Amino acid sequence: MKENGTYHDGLEPTNLPASLRENPFGLPENYFSDLESKIITQVKLIECKEESIFEVPEGYFDSLSEAIMCKVAEDNLKNQIATDGFETPENYASELSSTILNRILEDKLKETIASDGFTMPSAYNQTLEDSIFARLAEQELKKTVPTDGFSVPVGYEETIETTIFARIAEEKLKETVVTEGFVVPPHYFETLSNSIINAVQEPEKDHTPIHQIGRPKIWYARYAVAASFAAMLSIGGYWGYQYQQQNAAPVETVAEEQLSQHLSEIPKQEIINYLAASASGDDMIYMSQYTDEANLPTKGFGSNVSKQEIEDYLNYTL
Repeated sequence: MKENGTYHDGLEPTNLPASLRENPFGLPENYFSDLESKIITQVKLIECKEESIFEVPEGYFDSLSEAIMCKVAEDNLKNQIATDGFETPENYASELSSTILNRILEDKLKETIASDGFTMPSAYNQTLEDSIFARLAEQELKKTVPTDGFSVPVGYEETIETTIFARIAEEKLKETVVTEGFVVPPHYFETLSNSIINAVQEPEKDHTPIHQIGRPKIWYARYAVAASFAAMLSIGGYWGYQYQQQNAAPVETVAEEQLSQHLSEIPKQEIINYLAASASGDDMIYMSQYTDEANLPTKGFGSNVSKQEIEDYLNYTL
């Protein structure tokens, strides 16, 4: 026989009733995100309850009826008059804090400094009337004459900053250096005119000309002649090689003929100057054998000097 009041009828793990398939407990939305702020609020409320923050002002109940009547009269007046005639200035709320701080600083400054630093000039009251009339006359003159006759120079605004800094630097330099460092000699101005007259009337001194003995050496002559020799040797060799390729002539014969031709084109005086400037006495004696005046008209200058001798000489002297 089966009991009617069994508690496990149909409660097998896989056969739960519909009432047990949903959680009967739920959390409010954003419970955990707001939990910290709610706890802090509750703690503050408990602290406020323990402390007596609010106190009844002295004489509060004695003046309570009058305060209530004033509030009622104020409300009736506001109903009769739409506006109170006052307007809030522009940017009042944004500038209120800075205005209050400036006023506080002003009061502290007045407490620190007894006087404002200004004193009444002497004879101020006596000259006040004249100053007022002078200022009125000035205003009338400005109305009569529209311009003051002065114009701003070109580039004034661009150079005003540098001019001011230059003037400041000049003043600082004057303060640092007491004197400018220049002193007028004694009796300078008394003797100035006589000194000028004596300088003007001073006779001119005879200048003895100086003549240099000997021939001046031209330092660049040796390099010019050496370069000429080197260029002619190079050109002569190149032409000799070309001539050998074309006509199959002996290289030494063609080169010597071309070298003799180009050496004959160099002025005699230029070669002599080069030898005199660079060669020693023994070289001059050796080279004089090849400057025989009798052979110049027929064979030419340097015609009996071989190419090898010229190259050896240049390699030795340069």
